[in-house]
Amino acid sequence: RVLRGIEVHSGLSALIAEHTTAKRPNGSTVGFDFLWSSSLTGSTVRGKPDIECVDTSQRVAMVEEAFEVTTKPMVYDGDTGGLPEIFTHTVRTLERVGVSAVIIEDKQGLKQNSLFGTDRQQSLADIEEFSRKIAAGKAAQVTEEFMIVARLEALIAGAGQAEAIRRAQAYIDA
Repeated sequence: RVLRGIEVHSGLSALIAEHTTAKRPNGSTVGFDFLWSSSLTGSTVRGKPDIECVDTSQRVAMVEEAFEVTTKPMVYDGDTGGLPEIFTHTVRTLERVGVSAVIIEDKQGLKQNSLFGTDRQQSLADIEEFSRKIAAGKAAQVTEEFMIVARLEALIAGAGQAEAIRRAQAYIDA
């Protein structure tokens, strides 16, 4: 089954996503299955750069606005996740407000949006350190349903497919 998601960054955009459908050639209708809370748009609507300068509490306020008008599952862009100690609090907060999953990227240093591709230096996080962050987040979870997804940046960083696979296996093991 194909899942369809759409980015939301306000209560209004969530309301639009909640009620948007399209008609298929066979006459059936299809809507969005989940919502995406993007750090890029969360920053942009506040006139800030996408470098993790919009804090979790500001982004969670938007998530709560969205959940006022929809019950669709939400996936949250957690950027790098911050330090493991901070990530545990982020996981608990997101789970408490009803987010279904958080995605964190395995980069380090000042965040560089992946849309820049190889035009900007993309520094990968240490595998063991990032694995500890995932493990800390998993340990902080209250329910088994909440998901932590590792977004591998090895290909964007030019490190190659073998490195991406090596990282993926380590993160699965975490």
